[in-house]
This record gives sequence, structure tokens and C-alpha cells, in this order.
Amino acid sequence: MPQALAYLLRLIAIATVSAALVSAAQAQQMDTKTQRQRPHAAKPDHTAKHKPLARPRTTTSCSEFGAGFVRMPGSDSCVRFGGSVGIGVGTVP
Repeated sequence: MPQALAYLLRLIAIATVSAALVSAAQAQQMDTKTQRQRPHAAKPDHTAKHKPLARPRTTTSCSEFGAGFVRMPGSDSCVRFGGSVGIGVGTVP
């Protein structure tokens, strides 16, 4: 008799968990189908004439250090990136 009771309790637990998962999935699906209100942006005022902002000109070359150097934005540092690739062929004695 204890085996039958354990089997019955196991079936009830499985049915309860299954029902909970199905109802949670249904609730989530219903939530995604509702339309959400999006905030509307204020319409731009086209009556006012705006001048484009003037961008300050900065030199990006660092000619005093040599060819290939450029100034890093927002600093006074100059850097140059470079490299080379070499292949050597030989025999092993």
C-alpha cells in the first residue's frame, strides 16, 4: 500500500507542476500580445533657424616626430602604428 500512495502523490505533484508551467506560459504569451504605449517625442520647431555648430579644427599630424605619427584625439600625445612580417626558410640538419 505505501508504494501505491507514493505513486499517487508523485502523479499529483507532476500534474501540479505541469499545470503551473502551462499557466505561466499562457500568462507570458498574453502579456506580450498587449500593445504598449510608446512615448511620443515632441515635434521639432521648424520655425527657428539654427546655424550648424562650428567644429574646431585641430591638426592631427605630428610632423615633428616624423612620418606616420598622428595625434590621439583628446590628448597631446602622438602615436604611430606599424609593423612587418617576415618569413624564413631553412633546412634542419
